[in-house]
Amino acid sequence: MANFTDLDMLYDYEKDVASAATGFMTFATRAHHRELRERYLRMANEATDAHAKVSELISKAGGIA
Repeated sequence: MANFTDLDMLYDYEKDVASAATGFMTFATRAHHRELRERYLRMANEATDAHAKVSELISKAGGIA
């Protein structure tokens, strides 16, 4: 069984939030309903904020973000 470090988990989370931000932004560009588009944009912004925070944690842990 593989042993994962904290840095491995941070890299995995960084990948996930980057994908989420991309997906939400794509959905926002495809949404025709204004309220739905705004919600997708808010979710994209939240995922982008999470990405910035996890990137900082990766840097502090000695990784490359």
